[in-house]
Parts: sequence; C-alpha cells; structure tokens
Amino acid sequence: MKRAGAALVLWACVAASARAEDAVEELAATKGSAAEAQLHKQLKAAVRTIPGTDTSYFIGGWLQLDAIAARKQQDGKEQNTFLVSSTPFGSAPRDYRLSARQSQFNWLSKTPTSLGDVATRLEANLFPIDGSTRITWNQAYVQVGEWVTLGKTYSTFMDDAALPTTLDYNGPSGVTFVRQALVRGSVPVGERWKIEASAEEAQADFSATGAILDLHTSARRPDLAARVRYEGENGHLQLSALSRRLRVSTATPFGARDRGIDGKGFSVSGSMPAFGEDSISFQLASGEGIGRYFNDPLSATGLALSPGGDLELVRSTGATLYYQRQWAPDWMSVAGASSLRVSDDGGRPAAALNRATYASVNLIHRLTPRALVGGELLWGEARRVDGLSASNIRVQLSLRYLIF
Repeated sequence: MKRAGAALVLWACVAASARAEDAVEELAATKGSAAEAQLHKQLKAAVRTIPGTDTSYFIGGWLQLDAIAARKQQDGKEQNTFLVSSTPFGSAPRDYRLSARQSQFNWLSKTPTSLGDVATRLEANLFPIDGSTRITWNQAYVQVGEWVTLGKTYSTFMDDAALPTTLDYNGPSGVTFVRQALVRGSVPVGERWKIEASAEEAQADFSATGAILDLHTSARRPDLAARVRYEGENGHLQLSALSRRLRVSTATPFGARDRGIDGKGFSVSGSMPAFGEDSISFQLASGEGIGRYFNDPLSATGLALSPGGDLELVRSTGATLYYQRQWAPDWMSVAGASSLRVSDDGGRPAAALNRATYASVNLIHRLTPRALVGGELLWGEARRVDGLSASNIRVQLSLRYLIF
C-alpha cells in the first residue's frame, strides 16, 4: 500500500461554492485529477486574497464518518480500509467500527509571476495506513506554470484521472497509486497532448533475516518515470513507463554478495464516455520490481529465487475496469473490479500471496450542496502460491460534510 499516505480512491463529492449562486459540479471523485479540478473550481468560487499581494488562496476540507461492517476482521492493525492482502486464511471474528479518519484539510494558492502562475497545494487527513489516527500529509508541492512540479504528489507512473470513485479509502488492488516526493517536468504538445518525466523517491529499503540467509535491498538511484497523455473532450489516454535500479545484498554461511538489479514497468490507462453522462475508466499495468506502485502490493520489491539460485525480480500485473453511472444530478453509482497478480516464476514461499481480486459497487447521493451520503458493498479474494484462497465481504456507509 501507499505507506506514505495512500489513498486510493475515496468517494463522491460535490463542488459547491461558498456562494450558493456559484455552486458548480454535481458529483465528482475526491482523488486524482478530478479532485484537483474540483478544488480549483472551489478556489475560484470562494477565493480570498492575501492583503497587499496578488496571491489568491483557498482553504477547505470535509468532515467524514464511515460505518464499516466486515464478515472477517482483517489481519494486521489496519481495519478501516479494505485490504485484500490482509484477508485472514483462518477463522476470524466479524468486525464493526466507526471511523472519522477520512476527514481532510486542503490548501491551494496561486501567484502570478513572469514565469507563469506559481501554485501550491497542501492536503492532509487522519489516515496513515498503519491503523492509527494522526495527521498525515498526502500532498505538499509547488508548481511553476505547466512546466515544473516539486514536492510530494501523485507519481508520474500512475494515472490520477483513471482512479475509480470508491467509498473505501484504499480502493482497487490492481490500480497504480503512489504519492511521493518527486521533481517533474512537463511539456505541452499542442492543445491535447502532454509529455512528462520525473525523478521520484525510490522507497526500496527491505530487510529479512533468517537462519541461513540475510537479505537487504536498497535503491541505487531515484525511480525514473515518464508518460505521454492525450486529453480528449470526453476522455483521455495515457501511456506510462517506469525504471528502477535496486541493490540486493545477501549474506549466507558461504559468503556475501552484492548486485544491482533493474526493475521496469509500463502502464496503459484512460477513460471514455459511455451512455449519456456515464463513463468507463481502465488501466493495465505490468512490470518487474514495481509491486510498491500498486494499491495493494502483494510483493513490494518482488524477489524470488531463479532456477539458477539467484534472486531475481518477479513480475506484477494489475488490471482494473470500472463503470460510473449517473442516475440523476444528485445520484451516482460506481461499479467494477480489479485484479493484481504476482508471477509464479522462481521460488516463492508456498504461503506467499500471488493474487488479489477486488470488486465494489456503490450508490452515492448529494443530500445538500455540502452533505453527501453513500453506501458500498465490497468483496475481495486473496490467493496463495500453494493454491489456497480466502475471501472477505465488507459493507461501508459514509457521510461527508464539506467545510470551506
């Protein structure tokens, strides 16, 4: 998961302004590029200006309460989001809980300069993915015009516009989702194309100690990501690539070894219109050593023994397909499924997970310009290398009140 503040796709929200006559949007996602567009519309509607400057800013957020009921309590400390990889394989008690951890604070600002608008973005909630409740900074970056972004934000390898809207905090297992420190350059090509490249925080540290083997991994350089994106009037298409360079150090009774391994991945994703105001979002991503870029990494580094006895990176592949249905201006549903699979090549422990399947369907309603309520049914199945599988079912009810 995104240990630094995951978030995968939360749920629907209305972009109402502080002035009733300026209310905009109906229901929209609150993660990814749709969420950013929503906040910028709020900025225009409820904008304030720092006295004596040209800097405009917006402060807002929401209070959220989630009621959760699960057939099985998940393994580990985190219970307030649906993690397929935490599905218990043995008996487990039912789980019921209330949570306000998705409540969020946002800051946006814009300052005109000779280099273009300088924008800042801060986002915080109470949802670190370790089961605790504390302030977590999900985004904190500066953007100069359309050219340079510096700070913590969405990885260039992921597609923030293809994230489906789920009430569940984490969202589909097989979609790519990472927010981390990066520096990104962007080059618009015409009106609809954009090319972007970035150097990003690697987060490759891993250690395991056993009776006859000590294993350590680390990053030898920042992760490098690039994407090309086409923005149509009613949809988009994105192609992404990722390159990683890892150092794997092993120590056995027969000696120590240190070697470099290259990880790489690709992704194709997008969205398209369906019937009426409905839309479809999709993604297919695959690569070696890129497990941590998926929403529910079954193997964050992805190491296995090759037939020759060497440690090699294994392939992770995720596929996600979701449909968004607009029933009426104040009613919408999002339904779909996602699968994440780790290759069986090489020697992985029999109890290691090699597949996670996630499915969800929800119904979301805008009660007032600032209040939303929704319900969601989730199902997940985890499968191990030895073929054993376990499933879980969860129901979530959520209420959100916007503050700005």
